[in-house]
This record gives sequence, C-alpha cells and structure tokens, in this order.
Amino acid sequence: MADEKISGVTQTETSSLIKTYDGEGKNIILAITGTSGAIYGLRILRALLINDFNVDLILSEYASYTMYKECGIDLKPNVIQTLFPEILILKSTVSFHNNLDLKSEIFTNKFNCHGMVIAPCSMGILAGIANGECKTLMEKSADYGLSYSKPLVMVPRETPLNKIHLSNMIKVIEAGGKIVPAMPSFEYNPGDFNDLADHIAGKVMDILNMNNHPPA
Repeated sequence: MADEKISGVTQTETSSLIKTYDGEGKNIILAITGTSGAIYGLRILRALLINDFNVDLILSEYASYTMYKECGIDLKPNVIQTLFPEILILKSTVSFHNNLDLKSEIFTNKFNCHGMVIAPCSMGILAGIANGECKTLMEKSADYGLSYSKPLVMVPRETPLNKIHLSNMIKVIEAGGKIVPAMPSFEYNPGDFNDLADHIAGKVMDILNMNNHPPA
C-alpha cells in the first residue's frame, strides 16, 4: 500500500501505533474524567486489554455523559467485549470503581498496582493531584501511586493553556508523574479518530512499560 494515492493524498505504510507488551496480568488503574476527549480513554482501555493488563476503571461523575455525547457509548461491564470485538479472547479483567469511594482498596497496600493513567485528564483533577487534595478516588489513587513511585501518566486535553495549568503540570512532573498532552501526530497519515487516539495510547503504553521489558 506504500505510496498508494487515495483521493489525491499519498498514503504510506507505517508501523503499528501501539507496540506489543506482555502485561502479565498486572493491575493498571485507568481514570477517565468528564472533559472532552473521551476517545483517548477508550483507546487506552483497548491498548491495556490487548496487552493483557487488568484494568481498574474509575469514571468521574461526568465521564459517562461525555463518553455518550462524543462516542455514543454507555460504558458498562457488559459492553466491553462488544466494544472491542477484535479482542477475541479477553484474558484481562475490567473492574469498575466509584470515584467517590474513598474506602476502596486500590490505593492501599492490599492492592498491587503497577501504574495509573488518567485520560483524558481535566484541569480540575490535575489541580487536585498537583496540590495533594485527595478528595476523590482518582486523586487519592494518584497521590498514593506517587508516594510509592508507581508510574503515573496523565493525558490533559485543554487549550489554550494558562500559567496555572502549566504550573500544576510541572508540580506533577517534579513529583514523579508523566504528562502526555493529547497532541496527536499526523506524520503517519491517520485514517480516523481512532488512529489519532491510538498514537497517544501508544505513548502512554511506552511509558508504563519503560522500566520493565522491551516490546515484543
């Protein structure tokens, strides 16, 4: 398909946007906030599942609304397999958690957490984590992860950025977290929104696996 012209635009073959890793059943917390860009959370969820990670999913109070408005999806446990039909055998698990459940064990020593991703990340949640507020399960889990040097990857989706946003991002980075802005690349000739989101999902996966083992 290299150099094939479609509708006057030159298309070229590119490598897979998401590398293959062996999740080995490790637990990843995925938090999806209600800010715009729900597709980023969905494609990261897919990337985690196809790499055999177990996902502990936290949806904020408005995440379900945004996901349905932007993607037409009502994300519930019984739709996971239908949502990602390419995952023929779902080896991983997806556990749903209430964002207001501050008695959850996912931020305690009883839970073996490999890392956490927040995508898309609202500026409100970013500020709460940067300033150690811990008023929600998302904030508390992120705070706990930073305390134990667990990988924390945040995907903010906001523009334009002001100095408060940037200052909070710097605080997170200085505390040990990683910032992956929702800035998809066009150099690989994306065909649809899934490609754009998968580019970011691939970056997130690379960071989660940075200190473990090389991709297959």
